Amino acid sequence: MQYPTLLEYMKAIQDAGVNLDKLTHLSVVLDGHGEPCHISGDSSVVFKMQDKTTGKCYALKCFTKAQKECADASSNSSSVKYLEKELLVQSQGKEEKYPVLLMDWVDGDSLGACQLKVEDMSTVATKAELNEAITDEFGVKYSKDGRKLLKVPQKLKGTYAIKEGTKIICNMVFSECDSLSSVVIPDGVAVIGNDAFSYCESLKSIIIPDSVTSIGESAFEGCSSLTSLVLPDSVTSIRNSSFWGCSSLASLVIPDGVTSIGNGAFADCSSLKNLVLPESVVSIKGNLFCKWNGEVKCLSPNFIFEDGVLFNKDKSTIISFRDKDITSYVIPDYVTSIGGDAFSGCESLTSLVIPDSVVSIGDGAFSHCESLKNIVLPNSLTSIGFCVFQHCRSLKSLVLPDSVTSIDSLAFCYCESLTSLVIPDGVTSIGDGAFCTCESLESLVIPGGVTSIEKMAFSGCKSLKSIVIPDGVTSIGSGAFNGCESLKSIVIPDSVTCIGNRAFEFCFYLKSLVLSKSLTSIGDWAFNMAESLKSLVIPDSVTSIGDYAFSSCRSLKSLVISNSVTHIAVGAFLSCTSLSSVVIPDGVTSIGEGAFIGCESLKSIVIPDGVVSIEKDAFRDCSFPNDLKQELISRFGDKIFG
Repeated sequence: MQYPTLLEYMKAIQDAGVNLDKLTHLSVVLDGHGEPCHISGDSSVVFKMQDKTTGKCYALKCFTKAQKECADASSNSSSVKYLEKELLVQSQGKEEKYPVLLMDWVDGDSLGACQLKVEDMSTVATKAELNEAITDEFGVKYSKDGRKLLKVPQKLKGTYAIKEGTKIICNMVFSECDSLSSVVIPDGVAVIGNDAFSYCESLKSIIIPDSVTSIGESAFEGCSSLTSLVLPDSVTSIRNSSFWGCSSLASLVIPDGVTSIGNGAFADCSSLKNLVLPESVVSIKGNLFCKWNGEVKCLSPNFIFEDGVLFNKDKSTIISFRDKDITSYVIPDYVTSIGGDAFSGCESLTSLVIPDSVVSIGDGAFSHCESLKNIVLPNSLTSIGFCVFQHCRSLKSLVLPDSVTSIDSLAFCYCESLTSLVIPDGVTSIGDGAFCTCESLESLVIPGGVTSIEKMAFSGCKSLKSIVIPDGVTSIGSGAFNGCESLKSIVIPDSVTCIGNRAFEFCFYLKSLVLSKSLTSIGDWAFNMAESLKSLVIPDSVTSIGDYAFSSCRSLKSLVISNSVTHIAVGAFLSCTSLSSVVIPDGVTSIGEGAFIGCESLKSIVIPDGVVSIEKDAFRDCSFPNDLKQELISRFGDKIFG
């Protein structure tokens, strides 16, 4: 029997649920790069599989050569099962079923009846390896055993030949070696790590030997002088941003064995005129064509390339969109989903209509569509995903359908022209940084179903003049309204129990603040630089005020501190230059370092007998009368005045 190759098995196992006969309950486990987790031997390959119901892991051994002794293994162990015709594989131009050996997955050097050595192929240069490293005459560091290239000095220039015996080029090894023009990679190197050659802007030539099976993410990103590159047949995947910004790359052949291509793999390869997607490709993620307008020929039966759009085989999903001279596009009504990053970087696109047939939009789908002004969203949509409209700088207004219930992290981040947006009443969650740096957004009403405002949600919305926080919100995350410099008043509803670090920092024009009666904690720097705030009442529910919470509130004249507070934190009221008098409540036992430093108008303070410690510089540069100053020195020492 002629057995399939490793690459043919890799392709078949990608769709294990369809290609397996009796083991349909198993699905292949993917590694961190989205590839099937596997171990290769001289005559077989073992895939890590997982039971979809129980979660138990198994080893599925597939043969590349005849191995009769393994076929008999089931008689020796109850945990080993031999299935003669189980896996459907396309090999040598025809589809056939091939035998497999199923075993319990054992982490370590052995896999049940199949003794395959698991070799550490990590591309991380550990601290221990660097401490024991061998350094050559160019200052290049190798692991003690010579297997790993660990670190290269950025001043390396000209041509460099990697030492024989090297198997792994670690992450970022040659990154930003601006003067490096050529690298010789010896036979035997198996893995090139993430960002290994990124932004080697003078790198013109490199030959990748046939021994290389894995090239990491962004491995050649920004190599703007690289003119040509031959990928060996041993490479099975091209990962995210592998060749992003290789603007001089004029030719590149994708080997027939490649099964997956990651997001932005050829983005901004402006000199690349032609690209052929071979039959072997089964997985494409994100926009292949970002800032690239070359010709595409698709040989893979798993995709259809039509009028500048790459679809899946039944055209239900848009995978990649090329905006070559296209300013507007109406998505066909047979499309049901838009893949992650599908339109990412389409800088010419100004208008887009999405039909009601679309029920899902992937993460980052329209990110960096910087000319996009108008978009119609379907009523079928339930969520706005991660980074979907990030950096859509020209988008001025948007109507979210009532069907939307969640807005994910960074969804509208850097939509600098967005002036108005109505969030539907059904929305219950707004993610981290969802509206970060929407500089033109003036007003916003948060729906009543939202229970928390996540960190950085409205950070940098410098035109935001008013916002209504509903009664159901219980927490305001770190930096949530940081830099909302036009915000003049805010009412924190009584449902809120905590305000995160820097939540309202740099709200320069905040004049009126009403804090929740249920509030227990105010984070570090929470209201730092709220320079227009004139009065403050900290409710009795508050037990904790963070470091520098109200520092540089320069207009603050009236201050009432909660009776529940036991400690005035470091720099809590630093540089509150208009504050003339303070009454420290009876519950306070300590005052932190620099708590009132720079309060140059502070002339009167009442400190109860319960205060046992005041740290240094607490009242430095305050204007206390001499008798009060001497009294405090006698109680707490002169350190409190610096």
